[in-house]
Amino acid sequence: MSQEQQKALESLYVERQLTESNISLLQQRLEFSQVLLNSYRTGFMVLEELEAKKKDEEMLMNVGGGIFVPARLVNPERIMRTLGSGIRIEQGLEEAKKGIETAITSLENQYKQLAEEHDKMVAHLNRVNAQMNQLVEAIQGQSREG
Repeated sequence: MSQEQQKALESLYVERQLTESNISLLQQRLEFSQVLLNSYRTGFMVLEELEAKKKDEEMLMNVGGGIFVPARLVNPERIMRTLGSGIRIEQGLEEAKKGIETAITSLENQYKQLAEEHDKMVAHLNRVNAQMNQLVEAIQGQSREG
């Protein structure tokens, strides 16, 4: 193996390690985005249920994870919603639904972009692996000839 081949193989190995690390990070971000999407979709479904409810009516409230608790509605037209960083706002039902729909659309777009980036990284990893295999085959061919 020539010094040039060794440097190329080392460079490809480092690139492969970095690409695998990036793929792993993207996969984690994809999974987190999916969890958030599921949470927002569940919240939206609860808001849709509230539309048919009246004051002081009882209902089962989905609190996530397949858990429901009995609840009595004080005012089904007013919703408390978390914006993040511990900030909560009170909104009307329709306004809250629009806010959740906007958040869902944003998360879906983010998920799509992450998935595209993930696919590009996987394709790049496949190219790097193919280059490494070709180089190893060339080195092994030289070894047999020498």
